[in-house]
Amino acid sequence: MRGAAAWAVVFSLTLAAHSARAAVVETLRQTGPADKRFNIAVLGDGYRAEDQMLLSKNAKAITDYLFEVSPLRQYAAFFNVKLVHVVSQDDGADNGSKGATRDTALGAYFNCGGIDRLLCIDDGLVRVAAAEDVPEYNFAIVIVNDDKYGGSGGPICASSSNEQSFEVLAHEVGHSLARLADEYDYEGNQPPCDQQTDCAEANATIRTLRDRIKWRDWLESSTPVPTPSSDQYDGVVGLFEGARYTPKGVYRPKRDCKMRNLGAAFCPVCTEQFMRSIWTADNVQMVEATSPAQPSVNVTTCEPVELSVTSPPIEPSTYRYTWKVDAELLTETSRIVSLLPGELQPGSHQVSVAISDGTAMVRADPNGVLEDGFAWTVQVQRGDCPTMSGGTGGGAGSGGVHSGGTESGGVGAMGGGIAMSGAGSGGGAGAFAGGFAGAGTDGTSGGTPVPPSPPPSDSSGCGCSVPSTSKSMWPLSALALAALRRRRRR
Repeated sequence: MRGAAAWAVVFSLTLAAHSARAAVVETLRQTGPADKRFNIAVLGDGYRAEDQMLLSKNAKAITDYLFEVSPLRQYAAFFNVKLVHVVSQDDGADNGSKGATRDTALGAYFNCGGIDRLLCIDDGLVRVAAAEDVPEYNFAIVIVNDDKYGGSGGPICASSSNEQSFEVLAHEVGHSLARLADEYDYEGNQPPCDQQTDCAEANATIRTLRDRIKWRDWLESSTPVPTPSSDQYDGVVGLFEGARYTPKGVYRPKRDCKMRNLGAAFCPVCTEQFMRSIWTADNVQMVEATSPAQPSVNVTTCEPVELSVTSPPIEPSTYRYTWKVDAELLTETSRIVSLLPGELQPGSHQVSVAISDGTAMVRADPNGVLEDGFAWTVQVQRGDCPTMSGGTGGGAGSGGVHSGGTESGGVGAMGGGIAMSGAGSGGGAGAFAGGFAGAGTDGTSGGTPVPPSPPPSDSSGCGCSVPSTSKSMWPLSALALAALRRRRRR
């Protein structure tokens, strides 16, 4: 009681420093800037000033649990969460475990629509409070300080603090975020599905012909439709009768799912719909940032070009990157591409990247919501590039070749090429500018060095022709050219 009382005093003083309507806001998760994330506002109802520590505890525990449920777990970094410490006069909710009538800030009440476990709140009050204190919010969740079992979904999601509230909230988020239907039987007032357009929800249908079922991409040819509700078909996606509170004539994708029973996982069809909802949410963009930020880049033939894109993190990452220079496909598959100096000829080029989320949780993406891309126009001007020369090579190697014999020599690399020299004393210096060069003096015999053999021709399979050393191009060695060509594929 001491801790709660002390918190109440501190909270009251903090609240007094705010405006008459504003509440204390606590950040529970911050994964990125608000304009690039899906922002959730969590509000408490039926929590008095002395209950605010409990609200923090409940909100953190419930939201932590929520982001351990697949597919939210893999995409948890897409979400920011802020807790609004709304203060109520009374604890509990109307018709809850505390009594028939309670004075709460957001008007929470059980027996909504005549259904005892249906917990509703005043949507208007919630929207005002959320907009006042978390103006960037995209979605609101209300946690009600009542241990009676219940909750609700819709534009605003609500859950009590009952011990099963973690699962209730995950189920209700299925309604609110993914717009999924309940799959259990219940005497509700759900409007029937339209015979022409089918059910509005992704996980319910009245179609029984295989090629007209909305989740046909998940159906195996060996699975009968409609699908018998037997243990044999527990692990498959099929066409199981009973959904939207109706035991007959409406079908669901899987025998069991979190939209039917708490504690079950979301079925593949519901998970796929979650993915579509996440990628179509406000503020969530697959191309979150680019470098350079501007779509126009100016370089010379002397400069390398490095381009990159940044996307919100997925754990583990399922991003796929496809890079092109003009119409030519590159082998690079990461979010960054590096082009060597001189790789782009003078003129205008388009360097583009196509990005997709290749998650196995989606089989059908007819609207391309899991795809994005970006393109830069790269203007290349001829540059007066410096010529590389000089350098030393040392260490063990095949040595230099001299008229006086083969001596222990050095092998060194400079500017991407190979410099070779030999000296009778066991070391030497070599210079390279665009190809192979060898020089040396025999420290004991005074012999004249013999130049190394020319690089192998293209017919050898190396593709190691020595490039021109013109100042308009950065000198590239045979090894560098081979590496460059391996980068490209058609």
